[in-house]
Amino acid sequence: MNNYLIRKKFVSNSITILTFIIFVFFISHIFFGERSVWKIFSLNSQIVAANKEYNKLIDNKKNIITEINLLRDNNLDSDYISEISYDLLGLIQSDQIVIDIK
Repeated sequence: MNNYLIRKKFVSNSITILTFIIFVFFISHIFFGERSVWKIFSLNSQIVAANKEYNKLIDNKKNIITEINLLRDNNLDSDYISEISYDLLGLIQSDQIVIDIK
């Protein structure tokens, strides 16, 4: 009879320990696995940063397209050309006065 009780306790304790190990396994995967909560937060922050960078690139592209359209033959603006020549080459026209403030 005593042997039966010992065996029953052992089986009960083994099931409890096995259940606890399985529970710890799944909890560890929830928090530290490849599809864990921490990984989701990390990926969300990377998505936000990538979206910000994407928006910056879109704005930069719009600005460059606007500049390109201003330099087309049918849209050529003499004021814009003179501004570019002054900025890049330092050229001024004979009737302009340049004040260099340092």
